Amino acid sequence: MTTAQWRTLVDHVESIPERIYETWVSGEGWDNRTQFGKEYGWDGVSWCMEFDWDMFHDVGLDAIVPKTASVGVMADWAKAHGQWSEYPSIGALVDFGNGAHTEIVIGFDATNVYTKGGNSLETGAVDNGQGNGVWSHSHARADSYVTGYMAPRFPDGQCPPTADPKDPRGGTAVTSWRWSPAPSPTVSVSLANVIAAAKHDPAAPQGSALHRADCLPVEKALQAEVLLASQWVDGSFGSLTVSAYAAWQRRCGYSGADANGIPGSASLIKLGSKHGFTVH
Repeated sequence: MTTAQWRTLVDHVESIPERIYETWVSGEGWDNRTQFGKEYGWDGVSWCMEFDWDMFHDVGLDAIVPKTASVGVMADWAKAHGQWSEYPSIGALVDFGNGAHTEIVIGFDATNVYTKGGNSLETGAVDNGQGNGVWSHSHARADSYVTGYMAPRFPDGQCPPTADPKDPRGGTAVTSWRWSPAPSPTVSVSLANVIAAAKHDPAAPQGSALHRADCLPVEKALQAEVLLASQWVDGSFGSLTVSAYAAWQRRCGYSGADANGIPGSASLIKLGSKHGFTVH
């Protein structure tokens, strides 16, 4: 069964460790330089909206949210595209303080909305309002600081859990939804075996498979990503599979020698998290 895209998104958001990501510069404060700014392509600036975009980008859904570092631009875009709501829904981008800050909705109940975001502060920390990391928070839904929500339309057509009684995406409103981990996948592949096969199989006779059991889940995932044709999903990590994996690496943001089709830990784990296998 294919995982709903909204669930893939929120699972990924929840996988990001909560900690400080910036560096303290004496006399200046936190420097706004993070892996999230680098991924977005504009580092050293306020990055709360960049973090939101990165989360969608990481799971291949960046096309459904505007690429902007401005919370106000995001809100205006949502209103212009019929994706603005006064109600929380899972995966929505919340506008705090009329453009002051944004985070992603990871849960809600009748009175509160639960969010997680970047360029924010750990609850209770005092830092003159300057964010420094990725943290989770809760706010009263009726708090004036909660301006509204961008509720993206997911390409698979599935509406996430929503509190909106008239959600235009077709979902039925629920009273509450709180994130909890999905059941662990039962399929596990060996990174070492997949790498070995990627180096061995292309030069071996057609159909040779050094580690078929480990490579087959990877090929099925590449097929699901529309990177590998079904007839080549056979457990042999041949040249076409190497090319497909290189395309996946580029989709993950790698280039040059880092996108040579030989799996690496980070890209394989990301592929597995989307398609139901773990990596050991």
